[in-house]
Amino acid sequence: MELLSVGEVAARLGVSPSALRMWGSRYGLVASARSAGGHRRYTAEDVALLQAVHEAVLAGTDPAAAAAAVRGIEDTGERPVIPRRRAGAGGTGLAVPGAGRGARGLARAAARLDEMRAEDAVLAALRAEGTLAAWDDVVRPVLIAAGAHWAATGSGIEIEHLLTQAVTTALIRHTATLPEPPSERPVLLAGGPQEEHVLPLHAARAALAEGGVPSRLLGPRTPMPALATAARRTRAAAVLVWLSRADPEAVEGLPALLAAHRRVRVLVGGPGWDGVEAGPVTAPRDLPDAVAVLRRVWREGQPSG
Repeated sequence: MELLSVGEVAARLGVSPSALRMWGSRYGLVASARSAGGHRRYTAEDVALLQAVHEAVLAGTDPAAAAAAVRGIEDTGERPVIPRRRAGAGGTGLAVPGAGRGARGLARAAARLDEMRAEDAVLAALRAEGTLAAWDDVVRPVLIAAGAHWAATGSGIEIEHLLTQAVTTALIRHTATLPEPPSERPVLLAGGPQEEHVLPLHAARAALAEGGVPSRLLGPRTPMPALATAARRTRAAAVLVWLSRADPEAVEGLPALLAAHRRVRVLVGGPGWDGVEAGPVTAPRDLPDAVAVLRRVWREGQPSG
């Protein structure tokens, strides 16, 4: 049985060793074995669980909620249980313990690689519940399940890719049906210079549009100088920079972004900012908190009367 040190596991996941230690102390995600010398070591099951939690966090889930959701139990300190592989009519199944009908339907469609049914399932939830509720109740449980499945079995990465595409397209379609907000002083949404995972930003844009707040999504891998230029040109009310992994280039670019113009508000979101001293910026707890702050900042900047 292969046993890994905290440094080896951190390298595999692309996170810092301090982040792993924090997950252990806060959420009980600790190494379950020991070396001959008595040092803690991670088993394959431990790594699979951590990978599932990490994938959930990349999708915008709070780490504590991700740990509890992947385990399929309340966060009571019990030994984590990784969802097992299940065969379905279309191939591999995704376990979504405790999820509602919408999430189960999305999981079935994703497991069968039925992109159109997956997209329609997300769109139906968005229209029925609104973006933030649909994200929490339908989308996140399935994203977590897909990450847990890949981590536990080493297969199913194609499910994650199809799911991401279906959710993105559904969010775009939903946003396109909403009344067009005013164009003045929009909110800017961007992934950091090395960031590839911007699905939460698509959700943020849809949620902002539901509240009548204009936004512009610059997408992944946005250079910080370009983001500062965009903020200055649009007189942006606020900017949200998303990082799923640490990115020194994003941190170095914050001063220029803060100086884009006098009234801009800068927010940082995602696990890549954990432990970063980001200066005079706002760090929302999660996606709903980020949307609430962005809505408030934009409305505070509108002319009275």
